[in-house]
Amino acid sequence: MHIKKKDEYINIMVVPSSKKDIKSFKIKRSALKAYIFAATVLLIGLFSTFFYFAGKYTYLSAAVYEKDKIIAEKNQKIAEMQDINQSQDKKIAMLNDNAKKISDKMKSLDELEQKVRRMVGLSSPETSRGGITRDSRNLTLDEKTTNELSSEIDNKTYEYKALIDDISKRLDYLASLPSSYPVVGPITSPFGSRTSPYGESSEFHPGIDIAVGYGTPVKAAGKGIVTYAGWLSGYGNVVMINHGYGITSVYGHNSQLLVKVGQTVNRGDVIAKSGSTGRSTGPHVHFEIRLNGNPVDPMKYLSK
Repeated sequence: MHIKKKDEYINIMVVPSSKKDIKSFKIKRSALKAYIFAATVLLIGLFSTFFYFAGKYTYLSAAVYEKDKIIAEKNQKIAEMQDINQSQDKKIAMLNDNAKKISDKMKSLDELEQKVRRMVGLSSPETSRGGITRDSRNLTLDEKTTNELSSEIDNKTYEYKALIDDISKRLDYLASLPSSYPVVGPITSPFGSRTSPYGESSEFHPGIDIAVGYGTPVKAAGKGIVTYAGWLSGYGNVVMINHGYGITSVYGHNSQLLVKVGQTVNRGDVIAKSGSTGRSTGPHVHFEIRLNGNPVDPMKYLSK
């Protein structure tokens, strides 16, 4: 037969600090154990919950830190890419400026070349001459290359300008030379010693006589400025043209003069009409060339 034990009680006394009455409580031992067990379970639950959330917080903090680190790295890379892009933009702008600089210089050089070719009567080339290419799109126009090309083009430009100056002087000289016959006809009296047409004596003939019909147009033998147009003893109506370079041409015995002193004429311009004025035995043109004031054989110029 099972005998039920009676619950034992535990007295709990509460002694206040004041002069109030002491209070006493009775709690069953079994109930106290239950309270202690429940409190223990509650504390264990609270601690477990604390550690769980603490772990979660730590994990989330670490995850947030990693994300912030990744974001910071991405932002740094973005900033670096922006710097690179800005550097590339500046480089592209520099290359564009260099390309335009070279293109402008090449255009100027081409114009000079065309001018030279026009001056000497040459056609334009199908391809570029020399070491400089006209297609700058295939060039890496960095600062060093640009400076080298620019220097080379400047040198070529200087050479072209010097060449143009030389050609201009040469062309002016050639245009000024009295190298064309003033009229077309037989030469009846050459330059030098001859028998006088008025007698048997010998005389010096300072030019050539070209026989033509009365009133034949007389043309300038080269480019120059008219320095005399009028009557001159022995020459009759005469025109003198200064061609520069110490050269003067003389056209005598004209029936009519068509130019005035100071007038500029070009080779082939009509300056007079032939006749037989002055010391003459018939219609013809006396053509004379003087070098530094001294008569020279016109054939040395006409033969050119």
